[in-house]
Amino acid sequence: MKYTRSFLFIIAILLNVAQSAHAQIPRERSEAGKVSEELFWAPSVIIQPSSTQIDRGNLDFTIQHAFGLLSGGATRLFGLDDPANIRFGLDYGIRDWISFGMGRSRFDKTFDSRIKVRLRSNPSLRVNVFTNLAVETPEDGRSFDHRLSYFNGLIVSRKISDRLFVQLMPAWSHFNLVETNRLLDTTIEKSENDHVILGMAARLEMSEQASLLIDYMPVVGSRSDNTNNVLSLGVDIEAGGHVFQVFFTSTQWITPQHAVSNSRRSISDRDLGFGFNVHRMFGSSHQ
Repeated sequence: MKYTRSFLFIIAILLNVAQSAHAQIPRERSEAGKVSEELFWAPSVIIQPSSTQIDRGNLDFTIQHAFGLLSGGATRLFGLDDPANIRFGLDYGIRDWISFGMGRSRFDKTFDSRIKVRLRSNPSLRVNVFTNLAVETPEDGRSFDHRLSYFNGLIVSRKISDRLFVQLMPAWSHFNLVETNRLLDTTIEKSENDHVILGMAARLEMSEQASLLIDYMPVVGSRSDNTNNVLSLGVDIEAGGHVFQVFFTSTQWITPQHAVSNSRRSISDRDLGFGFNVHRMFGSSHQ
């Protein structure tokens, strides 16, 4: 309950800041000379990719942070003293319907590349295909092929009302190599190569500058032992070419295949941590 109150208090502060910023920094997106509103404000909801497509010639620079557990309390600064996972990424709009990106995450020294392709677009519906290839680079003796993992999803987002936008993402992730571990109590912990996911997300627009976000990635069917579904709750704040996302999440992993396969935090035990994303768009259609 105390975490819930803290979360609501932080949201109230951020919404107030966003309302103050509204009169100072206008928001515009243009496409072929016309204003074009995406259903989500950034290329990612929080962890999972969104249907938002980067316009041709535009570059999105992303910084993502995920900290330790809030349950660490004040002595660990509610997780901020713990090791953080950090990802830096760049995504470029090759055409209005296709973008390519690359990034690097701290955990497992992971490099990733990704492609997003738009299949359908109208004022109330977006359909995209997303694929991600990642390689882990710690010096642990594995061959290059054994370091690879993949994530592939179909992203369908829809405008429900002027304020509510939802997204579904059936997806599949795969790791070329996984390990089976014997724990201290002699039980065997097995990891799965493949996971099937039905991602769900929603954005509730509170003002022209601020929205509430929910990002949920449940696994359908078999999963790696002692892992849990990923849930993230946050706030979107848009200011011109910047989108700030402040959130609580049940994972420290940032690339979606690692989040799905490795997250051990339990939603039921409220094992949440603080995080934030910063998206900065560079290009002629953003001010």
